[in-house]
Amino acid sequence: MNSAAVNLGAGGFVSYFEDGGATVVLGGEQLPPPVQEEEFDERGVGTFFAEQYTPFASPPEGARFDADRQSEIRASGNPNSEARETYYPEGDTFYETLQQDYDYPLVQDPIDGPNRHGRPAGRQDLPTPQELADTRGHMLGSALMAADYGPKTAMTVGNLGEDIGFSNRLHRAMDKRNNAVGISIFKKAGIDATPAQLAKMVDAKIFKQLDAIMGRSANDRSFKSPEKGPDLYIPRDQYGYFISDY
Repeated sequence: MNSAAVNLGAGGFVSYFEDGGATVVLGGEQLPPPVQEEEFDERGVGTFFAEQYTPFASPPEGARFDADRQSEIRASGNPNSEARETYYPEGDTFYETLQQDYDYPLVQDPIDGPNRHGRPAGRQDLPTPQELADTRGHMLGSALMAADYGPKTAMTVGNLGEDIGFSNRLHRAMDKRNNAVGISIFKKAGIDATPAQLAKMVDAKIFKQLDAIMGRSANDRSFKSPEKGPDLYIPRDQYGYFISDY
């Protein structure tokens, strides 16, 4: 039920509903009300730390995030991942897609293994598999945490973890940005999203950013990500080397 109508000028009106919604009429054309963001249960920072780091409480059955299995989350995109059935029950893993669609060398272990710094021929400006592992780990981990504890709780815990860590401020900024992107992916996916669905959406977001970087002309190439979306580059110095966290 409409409670009021406000003249916007130039033939436009906005009608407000008693429940807080509104429709906008411009030149006789009625636009739908904005979609309201889904509300999520926030279980709180205290609950997170109690369940993840103390013996007095445990995550509920069916929980998707486990602090003791963060290495599994980070490695879930590897071809030989032990958790492949959880994150990729069908189709290629993240690094298999990276090889087939982007001409990267196949990477079994992007952290310590061969080809962790490999890139397509002639494109040393692209992020390395090691950098992509860092980005993907933060995005997927934050999405899974948000699914179990709520997006606001996940954001607070993620930022706290970065602020009390030992990384440099630029790396902390990168990680916070990727945590936020991961949480936004969860909010779009919804509370019932499975780890496999979240992994698929995280990968798609990274590949979309990689597409934008690969499309740069020779004069525009740099070790910086576009302003929006995930950050695919670990901070580097003026010579292109990773900046130490210590």
